Amino acid sequence: MIDRQLALYSSYEHSFVAEVFGDLLDSRLDLWIQRHIARRTALVVTTPTVNRIYREPILKRLQQAGCQPRWIVKDCYEGSKVMELVLGVCEAAVQANIDRGGVLIALGGGVCSDIVTLASSLLRRGISHVRIPTTLIGQIDAGIGLKGGVNFGVHKNYLGCFYPPDAVAIIPSILKTLSADGVRQGLAEMIKVACTSDTTLFKNLETARPGEIEAQIKSGHAQTNDMIRRAICAMIAELSKNPFERKGYERAVDFGHTLAHPLEASTGYTLHHGMAVAVDLAFSALLSRGLGWLDARSCERIIGTLRSCRLPLWHENVTEQLIHDAFMTNAKHRGGEINMTLPTGIGTYAFLKNEKQCPSGLITVILNELRQRQKEATAAQPEARRTGF
Repeated sequence: MIDRQLALYSSYEHSFVAEVFGDLLDSRLDLWIQRHIARRTALVVTTPTVNRIYREPILKRLQQAGCQPRWIVKDCYEGSKVMELVLGVCEAAVQANIDRGGVLIALGGGVCSDIVTLASSLLRRGISHVRIPTTLIGQIDAGIGLKGGVNFGVHKNYLGCFYPPDAVAIIPSILKTLSADGVRQGLAEMIKVACTSDTTLFKNLETARPGEIEAQIKSGHAQTNDMIRRAICAMIAELSKNPFERKGYERAVDFGHTLAHPLEASTGYTLHHGMAVAVDLAFSALLSRGLGWLDARSCERIIGTLRSCRLPLWHENVTEQLIHDAFMTNAKHRGGEINMTLPTGIGTYAFLKNEKQCPSGLITVILNELRQRQKEATAAQPEARRTGF
């Protein structure tokens, strides 16, 4: 019998709001800063490009709202996402005299968010952090998630934590300065969540002309602001079902994230995350069709949307061995089963549990088809020839 006087029961509850602002001059941004940052010791962590473009206007907004933050610049990219970078942020926080009531501010993309999240979870055993994501992936995915982490050896995000932010500020106008590659990476994550969780968003992506959404995001078109908001809502709705992964490992948000991580690692992270996700999405669609789970028309809709957004369908590093290894690694990470999210329609999905569900030879057929489809896409897109996709 358990002696309840010697037992400790605990629970962890957390909520945060992702607020969308028109631009850096939105008056509501002042209120957001006053609510979450002002009158606290604060440290802004940003990246070289963001620092060059946005340091002056964002620092001015912070100061106008009564905040006098310290500011550091870290070269945050996937290849640098290791524990040493986190410790560098912790050291900067010590130098800035960040106290228990202080706050770290992640001003950058997904890697910056991952680093700041893990650092804030460690400092004084946990201090607050807020996020101002500056990439499309950051705004619709990494910046609104609950996790932080770093790579460890060949394993992506192997060391990490669940440590939600206090608040997230989404400013779509910042995306005007993104590269075309940066926008496309975010579109891969948008297609992912649209396929599983928002059929209206998927239709908007599907019916756009090639390159249209990319151009609209870079011009600050109002329609894309709505698409960004829909993607955020869908992502948060899915995360809310199982925020700390205590209810199992079947997650819609893992669509496109079974092969993507090992594929990135296999290239030394020269292949960016969104591009790897796109290849995973294409493979997953054809695998689901091959299993008889997804009808041919829906499969073509997914592949066609990836092509319309000028995303890759194949990469030479996706081999049968990489796929087998990815299945084994993900089974270790997802409770003993692969739990690979596969579309069964637009807005519906199921989970591949083990490799034995795949008929002999099916993966070889899929890889050959994707290779051929990529050749066709490259021939049809001059820009794809220049970028190698």
